Amino acid sequence: MPKAIRTDNGLPFGIPCRDVVSIMSLWLKAWGIIPILNRPRRPTDNSKVERAQGTTSRWAEVKKCADLNALQQQLDEACLIQREKYPVLRLGKVTRANLYKSLYAKTRPFNQAIFDELKAYEHLSKLVMARKVGENGMVVIYDKPFSIGAAHKRKIVFIKLRSDEPQWTVLDERNNILKVLSDSRFDRDQLFNLTCQRTKIIC
Repeated sequence: MPKAIRTDNGLPFGIPCRDVVSIMSLWLKAWGIIPILNRPRRPTDNSKVERAQGTTSRWAEVKKCADLNALQQQLDEACLIQREKYPVLRLGKVTRANLYKSLYAKTRPFNQAIFDELKAYEHLSKLVMARKVGENGMVVIYDKPFSIGAAHKRKIVFIKLRSDEPQWTVLDERNNILKVLSDSRFDRDQLFNLTCQRTKIIC
């Protein structure tokens, strides 16, 4: 299990044009993995990884793989060569396996029991989303419409998730609670299985 994963700022890991956290980032947080997003339009933030992925893709001859099993075999072989057989000039013509013994240390073995949706809720609860209530009294949260009430139409409301369960608290500009909305899409099973991703959750 990695401690952190750095990715670009696009989907599915980031949503650069919106004020929400991507479902994939929430999923990583629930596993105790820190999602690190590159700055928008700054691919050089991850240049070493981008370069390494390009090299691995060429070594594994990805485009020639007939199916996923073949792809996995080729990637495993490419990683074995990269770590254990390829002498790196800048490292003194030794392999990475010889120089970096920690590559084989399993400091965080996979354990399904560590999945904790509360870590995702806590992460998302730090975000406050401003939404304008429509003429029909509705607001949209993660691409799903919720009723706030026609009495609040055209008003700006502020929405945040509770840190202990999948419920949205809707507040007015004076921090008064207008409504509490349950959202089963963020239940533990939905988040664990990423089934909340089946709809286009981007807004």
